[in-house]
Amino acid sequence: MNKVKSISAGLLLLLGFWCLGRAVEMGLNRDPSVLEKRETVTAGILLGLPATASGSWLLWAQQRQRRQQAAQRLRSIFFHLVQTRQGKVTPLQLAMAAQMDGDIAKAYLDDRSLEFDATFDVDEQGNVTYCFHLGDRSRQALPSPITDAKN
Repeated sequence: MNKVKSISAGLLLLLGFWCLGRAVEMGLNRDPSVLEKRETVTAGILLGLPATASGSWLLWAQQRQRRQQAAQRLRSIFFHLVQTRQGKVTPLQLAMAAQMDGDIAKAYLDDRSLEFDATFDVDEQGNVTYCFHLGDRSRQALPSPITDAKN
């Protein structure tokens, strides 16, 4: 489906640019009759602008879909690491699992640490481990404020 969208976008852009180019060429040409010139320029604009806009929109939508899929993939990898490593993740672990640069992995973990209120552990070498708190199952459940109000 992505190939079909890419080919369609390319053909629409090609058609659009060709029509617009033909309209500009005819508009700058001084030889043809006024009626022929006006018809060609009008047809070029009426066909070229929608075709160019449609092709551009298809490319933009496809690019947006790719970015969303990449973000979902990275988020899935992140949650998997947090779950399998009991909430402790280093930038190197994320970079290796997601096959990304270390700086990007660190920035991603910084963002997630703000989102999920994580803490940090720094070892003797200065390596940072992000600690995402998954909740302590050994704690007793806190009493509900609604049941306390009734008593």
